[in-house]
Amino acid sequence: MKYLKWLLKLSITVALLWWVFSRIDLESVSQAIDKADKWLLALAFVPYLASRITAAVRLTTILQAHRVGLSHYGGLHLHWISMFYGMFLPGGLGGDAYKLLRLKQHFPAQGTMLLTRILLWDRIIGFVMLGLLAGLIGMVRFYDNPFVAAIPALALPGAGVLWWSAKKWLPGIIPVLGRILLLSFGTQVFQIICTGFLLYSMGETGHWADYALLFLLSSIATVFPLSIGGIGVRELVYLRGSVLLGVSEPIAVTVSVLFDIIVTATAVTGAVLVIGERSEALPAADEH
Repeated sequence: MKYLKWLLKLSITVALLWWVFSRIDLESVSQAIDKADKWLLALAFVPYLASRITAAVRLTTILQAHRVGLSHYGGLHLHWISMFYGMFLPGGLGGDAYKLLRLKQHFPAQGTMLLTRILLWDRIIGFVMLGLLAGLIGMVRFYDNPFVAAIPALALPGAGVLWWSAKKWLPGIIPVLGRILLLSFGTQVFQIICTGFLLYSMGETGHWADYALLFLLSSIATVFPLSIGGIGVRELVYLRGSVLLGVSEPIAVTVSVLFDIIVTATAVTGAVLVIGERSEALPAADEH
């Protein structure tokens, strides 16, 4: 059954990519990649790697707030291997499932329910920040649209719901909530900077708000595990969004493809840690 689920995700990934690439000029995409500044493409890895570090620190901050003694070094190790499993393992063990398995192995006293809630809230905080930034950029981009007025009107009750939910389901997160939100903000900003490098490498120097909005919306879409690593889903959002926002379709799709390449290449490096993985590979907070 678990392999059938992975094959279904693979089929969806292939189908989405086929649909997207059948509707754009592949020659334009190929030329854009070929003419891109290779140094800037390489530099795009730097902010993406920084985003992975801030994301790992966010989780370990939540864990440490609940007396789960995982160091930031151990959290980074855990995060990198989970990227590999989440992207490539053709079974039922995804990235979050791997994290839960390893955390239960090393910190059994905390209990499965608490660890599951921590991992869930790590995801929720990331999702909230994506929505917040998309809303802010949307307000700037569509300031003359009457429906945009609903965004700030929803902000205060939304913050209240987030606070109440955290206090009810994971109260230990409250003292570090500001720090966690700041780390989430940094994670998304680093990834937006990454896409900026990709755009600049292809000579695209305009429509920054449009491309940033496309990136955030595509990241929201990839939260739902419909395809392998979000590949295909991201390209679909960029393609349809570029039409609505009036930006270049080939450039938009090329950015999504290059970003997926960066994500995949980074996840591949997790294989090195998997090969050398040991039972003592998650050091406690006082060891680093």
